[in-house]
Amino acid sequence: MPGYKILVADDEVNIVKIMEFELKKNGYEVFTANDGAEAFELAKQNTPDLILSDIMMPKMDGYELCQKVKELPGMRGTPFIFLTAKTGMENRIQGYLLGASKYITKPCSRQDLIKAIDMRLKLAEQAKTLFAQKAKKFTGDLSIISVFSLLDMFFIGNWSGYVEMDSGDGHRGLLEINDSRISAWNLDGNNDEAALGNLLSWTQGKFTAEHV
Repeated sequence: MPGYKILVADDEVNIVKIMEFELKKNGYEVFTANDGAEAFELAKQNTPDLILSDIMMPKMDGYELCQKVKELPGMRGTPFIFLTAKTGMENRIQGYLLGASKYITKPCSRQDLIKAIDMRLKLAEQAKTLFAQKAKKFTGDLSIISVFSLLDMFFIGNWSGYVEMDSGDGHRGLLEINDSRISAWNLDGNNDEAALGNLLSWTQGKFTAEHV
C-alpha cells in the first residue's frame, strides 16, 4: 500500500535495516529509530500512519512508546504493531490495554510482516469509512471477524464503546473500550486477567459491537 508513512523502532540495527529495505521496496515511506525516545521524537515530527516497534529498547521501551504516542494529538488511532520475542499472554494483554493492535513474534517472514502491515492500514481505512457512514452498531460472527480485528476498528477509529460476545455454548463476554483502549471486561462474571486472556482467544461465536 504505497504512500503511507511507517515508523520502525528497534535497537537491533540489522533488523531495522532489513525492515526498512522491505518496506521501501513495497512503496512505503520509512522512518527508523534505534531506541524508544528517538522513535517518540520521530512520531511527533512525522505523524506516521503506522508504527512497528520492539518492546525491549533503551531509553524508552515499546510499552511506554505506545502509551506516549497514543497521547499525541491526532495519533490515538494510529495502528501500533509490536514486533517482539516476548510472547507471553501477559505481554499481549499489557500491549492491548495500551492500545496496540497486533503482536508479531520474532523471527517472522517478510511476507507475514508486510501482510500484517497492509491489513492494519486497510482496517484503518475501513474504520474511517464506517465512522463517515455513522455505522455505530454492527453484528457478526467471530469466525469471520476476529476479536483482534474488532479491537483494531475501535483503536484505529478512536472509538469508545463495547463488544458483546456470545460463544454459543453458554458463555458470554464483554469488552469495554474507552479512548482507544480496553477499559473493562467481563466473562461470565469474572474480570481478572485470565478472563481477558480467554476473551481475546475466542475464535467462534457471535458479537454485537457499538461505538459512540
